[in-house]
Amino acid sequence: MTTDITELAQRMKAAAEKATPGEWWADEVKNEGCYGSGDDCVEGFTSYAIYGSDGQTLFDSLNSDAACISEEYDGEGHVAWDETAQRNAEFIALANPANILALVEALEKARAGEKQWRELVDAFCSDDADWHKLTNSNNELIALLSQVLCKQADRIAELENQLKSAENNEIDARCHIAELESSTVKLPKLKMLEDYLAEVAIEERKQILVGVKLEFHRALAAAGIKVEVE
Repeated sequence: MTTDITELAQRMKAAAEKATPGEWWADEVKNEGCYGSGDDCVEGFTSYAIYGSDGQTLFDSLNSDAACISEEYDGEGHVAWDETAQRNAEFIALANPANILALVEALEKARAGEKQWRELVDAFCSDDADWHKLTNSNNELIALLSQVLCKQADRIAELENQLKSAENNEIDARCHIAELESSTVKLPKLKMLEDYLAEVAIEERKQILVGVKLEFHRALAAAGIKVEVE
């Protein structure tokens, strides 16, 4: 027989709400009854009772017809107890109204969450075809994004190569400038100017040539170019 969990939970909830509220607990109680037969008949054993949160006795197993007496002997004497009553009392105490209501509440929350999830799924996908469409759309979007990312990666690599090439060109240019700055040049003979000044007096011609060379020296020195001394 299949058990309807929802119906069972509601029945347990209704019963728990009618029972003594709060948590219950089990404890030992002295039973004056006898067990065994004939010469083996023994009087007195430990039974069990259930108590409410206020300490009042709710019920006990003193007159249980299902008693199963267990015995134990040790250095201090003889001990006997109702094994069946002990196990049943532990279970009954644990299945108290407070615990039952907590379990039913947890079940109701879980069922409510499951219902919301199913409604959400149904709202997005009414049948398997919608699931496949959604999956295919996601795959297409992922493929498109992958292509875009690959192109961007190639472009980044290209720009990095261009930057590296520009850095190398800059280094070469700096080296060339440094080489030029450290080199020494020798001024050429001003033959054309000397020929042009051939008819000018010698002293005046020398002064003009010296002035021209001096201006060359100044210009080259300002540019950081060393001039070989004649």
